[in-house]
Amino acid sequence: MPANASPQLGAAIVLVALLGAHPELSVLTWTVDSIGILRGQQTAGVGRGGVVDECAGILGGTPVRVRVDQDGSGFAELAVVWAGVPVEIWATYTAPPAPRALGTVAPAVGGR
Repeated sequence: MPANASPQLGAAIVLVALLGAHPELSVLTWTVDSIGILRGQQTAGVGRGGVVDECAGILGGTPVRVRVDQDGSGFAELAVVWAGVPVEIWATYTAPPAPRALGTVAPAVGGR
């Protein structure tokens, strides 16, 4: 890459290489900002942001999780530098409901 290339070009080249080697990460929506930060995001997933764990296994780093609401919804985030490019990945999620013991009644929802 030329020494005077834009930061966006470097991030775009890294993204092409990343998705070429790991096409499973195409489930994220990827963007490159004006200063060359590569960002991947996924919204409204169910689980605990597993795609962020998958990215950590590939790119390194440790995901951070924040629970946002009592219902277990939250987000997971990973920030690393990979191949010389800053990468930020996050996913919002809704945690699956906790299992109930056999014979317990689920809370009533709605009403008349």
